[in-house]
Amino acid sequence: MKALLWTGARLDTVGDIEVREPLAGEVAVRIEAAGLCHSDLKGVDGDIEQPVPVVLGHEAAGVIVARGPGVTARIGQKVVLSPLRTCGRCAACRAGRPTLCRGTSEPMQTVFSRAGEKVHQFVRIGAFARRTVVTEAQVIPVPDALPDTIAALLGCAVITGFGAVWERARVQRGESVLVIGAGGIGLNVIQAAKVAGADSVVVCDTNPRKESIARRLGATDFRVGEVAAIATAVAPNGFDAVFECVGRPELLAAGIDALAWGGRAVMVGLPPEGTNITFAMRRLFQDKAVLGCRMGSVDPHRFIPDLARRYLAGEIDLDPLVTDVVPLSQGARLVERLRAGELDRGVFDLAAGEPTGDGS
Repeated sequence: MKALLWTGARLDTVGDIEVREPLAGEVAVRIEAAGLCHSDLKGVDGDIEQPVPVVLGHEAAGVIVARGPGVTARIGQKVVLSPLRTCGRCAACRAGRPTLCRGTSEPMQTVFSRAGEKVHQFVRIGAFARRTVVTEAQVIPVPDALPDTIAALLGCAVITGFGAVWERARVQRGESVLVIGAGGIGLNVIQAAKVAGADSVVVCDTNPRKESIARRLGATDFRVGEVAAIATAVAPNGFDAVFECVGRPELLAAGIDALAWGGRAVMVGLPPEGTNITFAMRRLFQDKAVLGCRMGSVDPHRFIPDLARRYLAGEIDLDPLVTDVVPLSQGARLVERLRAGELDRGVFDLAAGEPTGDGS
């Protein structure tokens, strides 16, 4: 089976990856489309600890093609995959707060191998392969009418951005919003703030190419430059909500400084392991808050179907996010374009010229 593999020294598209059959509580999913996220490169760049070799990819959609004992999910069901391999038993799971389940941080046995040797599964999915095996808790049914490229993005970029705004910061109508970084997740933060009724959505990014799509998705202002200077010029009394979507400590610190009284700064970007931040503690004295945000801080089994419904109803526009769709064989080139800032979201079409992976 073909897969995009990080060996620890190079990024290769290989054709000899094997995947085992699903065990109890697991399903096999034929991957149809998978988005390329900056997080997929965190292990490559050393920003997170990642054993190698590893099949990358975590933002994906596909079809259930096999199931293990005890699984009720239907074979043939179209699904979005989630990295949250929850236990389903703890207090967090019972309360519908799966991002707080400690089981999602436990190491799991990989489902991949190559020439008899273990190949790791990136964030419990390994989506850059035609077929993967995950737990039943990791698949969320979506309508067949949802395009594969859009369904894939719901699993990370869209759920994270919309969840950060609607659930974590709870942006209200008439509030002011600052979005730092207009990447794949930042663009979803912009649209979510617009849909929430924010009075102003100011976007700060170093890439001028992002202005057109940012404004299309709801930005009322777009600036290139230092966050502190922009915030002072645009909103001298501060913003009600600030979203740091890059993962850099100096940007989060600037975002905290840019808060209005009672404002909320949300860390959406993933910083490298061990990153520390320094800011003036007294900045928080006026009822300001600094909030972490993991996968939008939402329950994907509730949130993703609602996003799918909103897309199909025309209430949210996700089509502009997809910059390019390519086969997996062009993996290295798509990564280069992501690093060069040329993509809003690049998507792999796993079905392009590939066998189904389920024997059909």
